[in-house]
Amino acid sequence: MNESKKEITRRLEYIEKITETFSRYKNKLIEEKRGETTYKITPTKYHMLKMIYKKNSCMVVDVSRELELSSGATTIILNQLEDEGLITRLRSEDDRRIVWIKLSDSGKQLVEEMIRRKNQFLSDMFSVLSEDEKNQFFHLLEKMVEGVNQKIEK
Repeated sequence: MNESKKEITRRLEYIEKITETFSRYKNKLIEEKRGETTYKITPTKYHMLKMIYKKNSCMVVDVSRELELSSGATTIILNQLEDEGLITRLRSEDDRRIVWIKLSDSGKQLVEEMIRRKNQFLSDMFSVLSEDEKNQFFHLLEKMVEGVNQKIEK
């Protein structure tokens, strides 16, 4: 397939437009939730809370690695989350260098509400597509992700 530079540029610009639209809508939902609570949840904090939620508990080093944050940045954000009462930290008795992180009850409730809102976002986004269109969309996304992953692994 020999596409012109103009066509490739047009498609890339459209992908950027889609990404920006989804991002704006997601940020709107996050902002709405932020207005309902006293918590100051940034996208990074959200991803950190969601990761802890999925794992039930994890070590600080796991958070840094998975979110690709420096240990200093991770510590600052975890301190903020702890100050807000969203997480608890527990130092390992076997190895004092290891610190385990868990969500507090209010942290768990917040993440569950944000997941509910994210699911609503996805439902809204896909409501305009038929089942066949949804299946085709996800098939194409999977194909694109596989192709990009192959390029990353080279």
